[in-house]
Amino acid sequence: MSSIAAPSRTEAGPRERPAAKSDSVVAALRTGFGALILTALLVTFSPFQPLSPATADSGNLVNQLGYGLLGALALLGHVLFTDRATAFALLRPTWLVVAGWMLFSVTQSNWPDASLRAVLFSLFAMCAATGAICLPPTAKAFRASLVFAALAVLGLSYLGLVLWPDAAIHGATGDEPEHAGLWRGIYSHKNVAGPVMAALFFAGLYLVRSGTKRAGWLVLVLSALFVLKTGSKTSAGLVPLVALLVIGGRASGGRSLPCLILAAAVAAMAALTLGAAISPLLNDAVQFVLPGTTFTGRMDLWRYALDLMQPRQWTGWGFESFWTTPIVTDAERPFELSWDPGGAVNSHSGYLDVAIALGWPALIPVAAMLLVLPMADYMRCREGEESQRLADFFLMVLGFMLLNSFLESYLLKRNDPTWMLTFLSVVGLRLLARFRVVSGDEAATLQLKPAGAALP
Repeated sequence: MSSIAAPSRTEAGPRERPAAKSDSVVAALRTGFGALILTALLVTFSPFQPLSPATADSGNLVNQLGYGLLGALALLGHVLFTDRATAFALLRPTWLVVAGWMLFSVTQSNWPDASLRAVLFSLFAMCAATGAICLPPTAKAFRASLVFAALAVLGLSYLGLVLWPDAAIHGATGDEPEHAGLWRGIYSHKNVAGPVMAALFFAGLYLVRSGTKRAGWLVLVLSALFVLKTGSKTSAGLVPLVALLVIGGRASGGRSLPCLILAAAVAAMAALTLGAAISPLLNDAVQFVLPGTTFTGRMDLWRYALDLMQPRQWTGWGFESFWTTPIVTDAERPFELSWDPGGAVNSHSGYLDVAIALGWPALIPVAAMLLVLPMADYMRCREGEESQRLADFFLMVLGFMLLNSFLESYLLKRNDPTWMLTFLSVVGLRLLARFRVVSGDEAATLQLKPAGAALP
């Protein structure tokens, strides 16, 4: 949603009308490209494919070409349409540090060629996410893009339930017969579908609050039903909690209250999950309060991964160079584990997988990128209903994803729509802290905030 400059109706004379028409064509093209990128990021290039060690390998040609093309399209859009101020706002030092750390991790991988490809295409996908935000020239255009992408995901997912139920619904065969009958739609697993549908619920809420009521209610109701049908208790519980926290918290305590509560919730989840897996003291406290808690066996998997990663815990094992590799499949498996780590495609903890890939120190810039700076951005968003509604939407998505990532792994993964939604929210909050959205049907553009008030 970078700014555009077009004469108003009252200012445009006969000679200026062709230019105004040209501006309308450009705006339509930008909106179309933005919608295309956002839809591709959410639908992915491998819909209706069940999760397995084979499909979890992100090195397939379709993914490489697809995300590479999206990244190139976004870069072209930035060159042609994004103003200089917005482009420089995207070069946030913390983001560049994380990107550099991802590239450095390639040197730690036992398979550097495959790791480098994974890093590059992950960065291409992140670049594409910036295009999905910046290409639509107005807030109204962004909402149109969001409606198109959301209805594409929901339409294909519900269509799959009817036409391809074996692909869209978990079956009783395979490694997880306990998931039989649970919906996954176009996605590989219910644990991917749940968070995406949760984000679409927040999108529907944003659309309703912004006046796009018919499409908003449609997205909201369809996504809410899908969340329930995935059987994901985490998603079903977090959706109303996060929505109430952000919207209700801001209404009662200003912008700082939802940020403080979200930060406290993230810290509490860290202590309950990874903290309990690392510290016997924290584990005893968790078991005292919630006896028998294992997070569906995840605690065993986390402890196994923590032991196995120790030889390179400070430098990491390399990006996408641990799970499904001989490091795990050839390792001795303790008989008491409730999970088979040899068949695991991740640790079911996004933060632990970041540490495994990049090393424990990398969690510092990653936490700054995903938590500290976005919260500060939210509190510094410019005044105005349009800006506030959009900021609320991004914070709801980000807050949900940060909490859910303690139990699922998708951080920095390019072929996971949940990571794309997470980074999309980070980018959106960054731009809202630097620019102001002006409401109106004719234009809702981003105007530059004084540079001295911007965050690094």
